[in-house]
Parts: sequence; C-alpha cells; structure tokens
Amino acid sequence: MASWKLILKEALRPPLPGPAAHAKMLPDNAPEFSWNHDKSKGIQSSVLILLYPYEDRILIPFIQRPVYPGYHSGQISLPGGKCEDVDSSYWETALRETREELGIDTDEVEYLGQLSRIYIDRSNFFVNPQVGFLKYTPQFNPDPKEVAEVLKADITELATQPRVTDTMLHPTGIPVEMPYFNAGGKHIWGATAMIICELIQTLNTKYPAWINALHSCSGHTSPESL
Repeated sequence: MASWKLILKEALRPPLPGPAAHAKMLPDNAPEFSWNHDKSKGIQSSVLILLYPYEDRILIPFIQRPVYPGYHSGQISLPGGKCEDVDSSYWETALRETREELGIDTDEVEYLGQLSRIYIDRSNFFVNPQVGFLKYTPQFNPDPKEVAEVLKADITELATQPRVTDTMLHPTGIPVEMPYFNAGGKHIWGATAMIICELIQTLNTKYPAWINALHSCSGHTSPESL
C-alpha cells in the first residue's frame, strides 16, 4: 500500500475544490457586506498545515492568538503571516512564520502541496495555504507575544465531525450561524475553517478511503515509511 504521505501528495495535485469547499464553512444567513478594499493592494500571506504523527494519530497544530487591538484578536488560526522580502516563496513564508510562532525547527518539514488561495476581505489579505509533513512529534516553544496557546487537533476527528454552528455577530451587527470545527472545545471558524474544509474535501473526493489508509499505515512507529 502507498504511504499516507504519498496519498496526500497525489490528492493535493490540481484541480482542487476551492470556493466550493470554502463555502461550506460560511454562514447560511450572512448579509451581503464588503469592506471595499482595493484588492490590487491586497497583502500576500501564507499559513502552514503541519501534519505530524503522535501515537497512532496524525495531528495538526493550531495557534490561539493573544487578545490585542486588531482583526484577529483571540482567534484560532494556523501558524503563518505576511510574506516578507526575505521569503523566496509562499512555502518559505509558511516555514519562517511557523519557526517564529511555534518555536520549532522546520528544516525537516517536507512540502506536500498547497491549497487554494483565500481572500480575507476584512483585512485585505490573500492567504496561500501550504501543507507540510514532519515525521516526528515536534516540541513546541511558542512565542508568547504571538501565541497564547497551541492546540493540537487530530485530522481524522476534524474530518468526521458533523457540521455545527454557533451564533456570532456579523460586522453589520446581525447575528449569524457560523459553522466551525471543534478542537478540544475551541471553535475553529472563518478562513482557517475554510482551509481545513478544503483539505478534507480534497481527500474525501480524490481518495475516499484515506482515513482507513492512514490507520493502516505503519508509519506511526516507523516514520520512514510515511
């Protein structure tokens, strides 16, 4: 059997579901609203879905932002941030930001592919999601200025959750039912939920038996086989 890592690499080849997957994590009753930004001046950024083994599972680390005056105060997100001149690619941005925020060595993170770009109207950011794999469980040493807490979520648990919503206030002040993923009692919503939803839908569509394949792999005890 092909390793789960190779299955994921193949699944991430275009075409990808993109907006169709993202739409599943949008509220059904949200009013039309725009921040009227000039998209030609949008800021390019990148985030990393870092997959790594832990016991008999594959986990993804998320970060909870500290509370601060800003758009993403207290939110749960993937490690990542704005592209800088020192970065040669979106992949390099994702690795640099992950090193800075999670305090881990990214030299052995293997590139698996990327997902569809997402535009965040509120902050005028373009997010370019990258997917990587680390064959061992990292020891996180998060930067307290950027990370209040590191959350670790099992990818199969995220993938098998029913669609649930919680009431949140839209920027217009109207309550909306926002879909979210549950990660240890914390809500993953918004652009981060859209990114995870696309990863899951991509795997479900291109390799429906991926969860069984993951559990069948021996890579959790022999990382080289992943």
